[in-house]
Amino acid sequence: MTNVSKGKSEKSADLDPLESVFSLLEKRVEALASRLKAALEENGKLKAAAAAAAAERTSLEAQIAEAKKAASQADDAAARLKAYEAERAEVRARIERLIASLEGA
Repeated sequence: MTNVSKGKSEKSADLDPLESVFSLLEKRVEALASRLKAALEENGKLKAAAAAAAAERTSLEAQIAEAKKAASQADDAAARLKAYEAERAEVRARIERLIASLEGA
């Protein structure tokens, strides 16, 4: 071997370990980039799911508020009905007394 070919073979011997290191690093970077892409996609899906859950929660809160309002109105209506029934019973008693007094006269 000549000195020139010895120098080239030494350089290629030095490059082979570096090339394998760079190849290994490139594979790791590609794997990490792939993981990052998957994580970003998952993050997007989770954000969309969180937004949908927040919208559903808002809708359910509105439904609960409407139900509470309807329950309150029902309670008010029940109280008015009870008052009307008491008033009706009182009016009926008065009418019966008037009828009885007219029949006795």
